[in-house]
Amino acid sequence: MAYWEEQLAEISTFRGVRYTPDRAYEISNLISPPYDIISPQQRVSLHTASPYNYVRLVLGEERPGDNDSENRFSRAGEFLKDWLKDGVLFQDDHPALYRQRIEFELQGCKRTLTGLTVLVKLHDYEDNVILPHEKTLTGPKDDLARLLESAQANLDSVWLMYEDNGEAVSKALEKARWVPLIDKAVDASGVCYGLDACHDKATVNGLAQAMAAEQLIIADGHHRYETALSYCKAMNVTHPGMGDKPWQWVMATLVWADDPGLTVLPTHRVVRDLPEASLMSIPDKLADRFNITDAPQDKIHEALNKSSDSSFLWWDGKQARRFTPKQPVDALGAEILQQCVLAEVLGFDIAHLKTDPRIKYTSEINESIRLVDHEGYQGAFLLKPIAVRTITRYAREGRPMPQKSTFFYPKLASGLVLRVFALEG
Repeated sequence: MAYWEEQLAEISTFRGVRYTPDRAYEISNLISPPYDIISPQQRVSLHTASPYNYVRLVLGEERPGDNDSENRFSRAGEFLKDWLKDGVLFQDDHPALYRQRIEFELQGCKRTLTGLTVLVKLHDYEDNVILPHEKTLTGPKDDLARLLESAQANLDSVWLMYEDNGEAVSKALEKARWVPLIDKAVDASGVCYGLDACHDKATVNGLAQAMAAEQLIIADGHHRYETALSYCKAMNVTHPGMGDKPWQWVMATLVWADDPGLTVLPTHRVVRDLPEASLMSIPDKLADRFNITDAPQDKIHEALNKSSDSSFLWWDGKQARRFTPKQPVDALGAEILQQCVLAEVLGFDIAHLKTDPRIKYTSEINESIRLVDHEGYQGAFLLKPIAVRTITRYAREGRPMPQKSTFFYPKLASGLVLRVFALEG
């Protein structure tokens, strides 16, 4: 196929690498959260949980005397080789389509989410096959590149969404026969993960045909995907979507955009160490463009839920105000907040918002309010969660959302299955 012809999504089964069940390890003590949500305290706890906890691969300890050749990245590669050699990890005998089952509770409601873990052919975003929904930073990709170079493995999945508007994917999976691999792995927050495999060629072929018609949207793992893409190009692959080398594929978990368990939480912004005069000027400076209404503290949740997608709330420790654009706009509250308030009124550098120490991000309204009321923060900007179909629409339209616009919950566990380049052939 000529490169200028239409590019299609391609998926493939693979022989996953997993913890060896008969070594009597408790899988709940071996899995870890993804590297980017592990707190310093949790990092220590995970290292203590087991000498084989997966954190040693994705976010190993920093040690005195670390240098360019000896560091947490090089040690991750060594751990992976040793664990394979010693039988801590093993490779499945046959290529498989893996199903992840996730059970969790949120706000008193039990939910389930299903993901399909496969290999996905890498593509430049310009191919319109795999699309981002937010912008990325250089720093995390630098670390991930060092880890990928050392481990020569996909240690975590990129989380992708598919829409399945014609129901071809669901039909392909109707008669799938699943072999249980992991019944239950429970993380520290009580989220339960399970893993199954399907080796049925008819199911796999049907799924591959159905996915070829999909645009795949990155839900989580933008840095991971772009790191894999950069590595692929560093291996002298001019067009990542053409060819069949191991580094032209990336491990990904595909989730249906309309899965009832697919949960997107908002990410609120809580600020401190800002000039008081700047904060007090927010209502006056926005009055000509926004309708500003008061919201009682005991009805902040209700006010936010009833707000338009373009609105945001401001809590200053004394009262809550809702800001809604006077003119209808096709923009999200996070976009408007970033440009009109954080940049224009408060003078933040948009390029460095994620790492600015004056901003704390949290997905819980009550936590946002607590930080203001009891932890010395000056105020909280509260946002509505973004609908999944809005996220996919923005991605298709080529409109990246501001960083920290979405928080997909729960995260995919690290350590259920991985993929090692050297074991493929």
